[in-house]
Amino acid sequence: MSPFSYVMTHPIYFSVNRKTISRAIWIGVFVAFLPIPMQMLVAVMLALVARVNIPLAAIGVWVTNPLTMVPLFYLAYRLGAAMLQMPIEPWPADFSFSSFSQDMGGIWKAMLYGGIVLGLSLATTSYFVVNLIWRISIAYRYRERKENRRIQLRKIKRTMAPAETNKKTTTN
Repeated sequence: MSPFSYVMTHPIYFSVNRKTISRAIWIGVFVAFLPIPMQMLVAVMLALVARVNIPLAAIGVWVTNPLTMVPLFYLAYRLGAAMLQMPIEPWPADFSFSSFSQDMGGIWKAMLYGGIVLGLSLATTSYFVVNLIWRISIAYRYRERKENRRIQLRKIKRTMAPAETNKKTTTN
């Protein structure tokens, strides 16, 4: 664990601020759409290079989990095939891992191209959505804090007002 001690103790890799969170989400979602093995490892390595929140980049990869992987990668394949003007291969009736690995030679370019396009578009969208949500929450908290200060000032003025009227009546 010695080579990773710097990473484990450096606060930037676990910090929670708008920039590190939104960039980590971007990395995780982008890598999620790449049809490659060990996506979490790739996301962690990119997070290290980009100096963003490592756990969130690794969690972002789970957009393509075992339940959503096949439909999302099929969508990436269809998109890539359409963009590359390739004929779309029909879905095999007896789908298995061995048939998929045999057919991968003809569809990997379309799947990779579609995955990159989908990954870029959805990662960028998620980046802006996270930024927007963060900014809205900051604005809401600012307004709430400002309103609380206004209420506290009113309470202070109310408690001060009777004391001032008592001073005026005693001096007259």
